[in-house]
Amino acid sequence: MKKFFIKNLTYLNITAFSILIWWLIFGLNLSYEPYIWDDLSFFRNYTNEELLGSWIGNWDSDGIFTKNYRPIGLLYYHITYLIFGENLFLFRSFVFLEILVLVILTNQLFQSLNFSKNQIIIFTVLLIFSKIFVTLVAWFTLSVLIFTYILAILSIKFYFLSIEKKNNLYLVMSLLFAACGILAREELYVLPVILFLLYFYKFNINIKNIYFCLKHTFFFFILVFLHMFLRKKFIPEAPHIQFVNDQIFFGNNPIQFGGYIQAFKSSFLPMGYLSSSYSDDIQKIFSILWILLICCALVLLLRIIKFDTNKLKNFFILISLVIVSALPHLAIPRSFGIYLPSIFALMLISILIDKTFYSIHISNYKLNLLGKILSILIFVIGISGGVYRSSLHVESVNKFSNSIVQYDARMIYELTNASIPKKRYYENKKHLENLNVYEYNWKKTYGSNMEVTDAEIVSTKIIRNRYHPLRF
Repeated sequence: MKKFFIKNLTYLNITAFSILIWWLIFGLNLSYEPYIWDDLSFFRNYTNEELLGSWIGNWDSDGIFTKNYRPIGLLYYHITYLIFGENLFLFRSFVFLEILVLVILTNQLFQSLNFSKNQIIIFTVLLIFSKIFVTLVAWFTLSVLIFTYILAILSIKFYFLSIEKKNNLYLVMSLLFAACGILAREELYVLPVILFLLYFYKFNINIKNIYFCLKHTFFFFILVFLHMFLRKKFIPEAPHIQFVNDQIFFGNNPIQFGGYIQAFKSSFLPMGYLSSSYSDDIQKIFSILWILLICCALVLLLRIIKFDTNKLKNFFILISLVIVSALPHLAIPRSFGIYLPSIFALMLISILIDKTFYSIHISNYKLNLLGKILSILIFVIGISGGVYRSSLHVESVNKFSNSIVQYDARMIYELTNASIPKKRYYENKKHLENLNVYEYNWKKTYGSNMEVTDAEIVSTKIIRNRYHPLRF
């Protein structure tokens, strides 16, 4: 343990300091935010019948959420509620600790893949001030995803330890972490392919290594197929992948690339997805500047750097990792599910910033200076854009935001079978009544054509949130 802290002291300090700065900007507003939306019924004391039933049936005994096979996910909600109950400050502090652990483990992963100290530091700061970071922290329900990603990184870590130490016990532990992660969220269906690609980031591509890697990842693929089988067996009414008339469907919806492309692009953008339809002018400026500066840095690097075969291989593997990690969004695009593609995308950007800044071998002073200016601008724009978009996301999940008021009204007034703890139910209902909201379709009461920006007609306390909480 002492060796670990000495070896990782720089990363620990940078991560802790960055999260402290982030907390000073956003944490104070989030620390006392109440349970909202799905939180209202997810976090509670589940009966033994419900917990055991999630292993042979739908994880949601109320039947109001997406049907799925997530017994570990349900156990997470149960245990966290038993520990923290209605003490939201302590629970939020725990979520901050979770995300700190996740970032540190992610840094360790990249350290083991031989990324430089500068690249990991740049990556860490960009990640912490990106939109995906605040998305995972701001909504209690999504803390299960943080837990899932921790399990994924631990699985990867022990997978490589099993190879380095030639010890199958580490491989068993890796499989155990992977199984728990898959049983918590289906986002980890891509884990076996991630392991396969990361193996060849570290080692050469040849027939011997391909055979060795396939042998070691075989059981991870089995875990995925086993989960698919159990999901189909125990919850046949849940959405499944199926082929109909030469087209692939997930449930009743055809697989489409629109949401996938959106997830892929968002992974490279700390300031959130650039959309012509819903991005505001400030976010557009940050996004366009970010993209233009990255293009300029790429042009500069292509002029001065000679790529060897190994560097090209690693570059294409990192791109492939982003592509693969975003695959779950082919079924259902979710703005909160892009942590894995984001870490590989932002690491690519971090390498670009590092290489552009440290182009000291350039004899041309002006090009050298240009490289430093470009890298600093990319870094500053990434952080600034991320902070701006993060502030708007915090606004969107506030209990007074138009979107959350609408979702909470649905939980209280429409989903009457939702198992919401009584005290929380009455507190939330009182909050809605103080906002003059007495039914789910409260907007129709004040006019059928009522827009989001007209919410203050109902109450001046309601915030006109500029972005929907589920926007990329």
